[in-house]
Amino acid sequence: MAQEEQMMQQQGMPPEGAPMPPEGGATPEQAVDAQMQAQQAQIEQIAATAPMPDKPYTYKAIDKMADAMNDFVGKVDPAMQAAEYNPPEGEKKLDGSLPPEVYVPFAVIMGFISQMGGFEKYLMNPEELVSDTALAKASANFKRMGKDKKLMEGLKTPAEAPEDEEQMEMSEAEMETGRMPDDVSPEDEEIMNMM
Repeated sequence: MAQEEQMMQQQGMPPEGAPMPPEGGATPEQAVDAQMQAQQAQIEQIAATAPMPDKPYTYKAIDKMADAMNDFVGKVDPAMQAAEYNPPEGEKKLDGSLPPEVYVPFAVIMGFISQMGGFEKYLMNPEELVSDTALAKASANFKRMGKDKKLMEGLKTPAEAPEDEEQMEMSEAEMETGRMPDDVSPEDEEIMNMM
């Protein structure tokens, strides 16, 4: 046994029970960094599609929409918040595209609902958010969506079932690599749940 371990170490193989580095020899930290960079790139890509308004938005309308979106997301999962947005003090209008912290969650939610099917009546193209009127329509839409029992059920159920399975798979995989589930940091867990 000791001879076998010695041979494995000479070949650059970690001894049995040691965590195996992911493909390419990256450490778990590097893998998480790469995932976060990919996520950041995706967020920037979505944010880049934010349209310019027909005329400047009022911060009041942006704030109302962000609140309506947060109320909706809070009904789906009380632990989540979609947009962390606070309008700048003393400013009344925004002559530019919507802030990414408001636009990106909106685009992601609409994308998710479009994949569910059967709820087309709630779909809004994120690129149509070009006026306060469109933002007010989006706010009202989130309120209607929050009252739709079938939609809320559909959003809650799939999120819970695969997550449990995924956590089970992760636990087994971690045990195989010698990593115990309680080694998982909250950040790692959050990233795993997003996948």
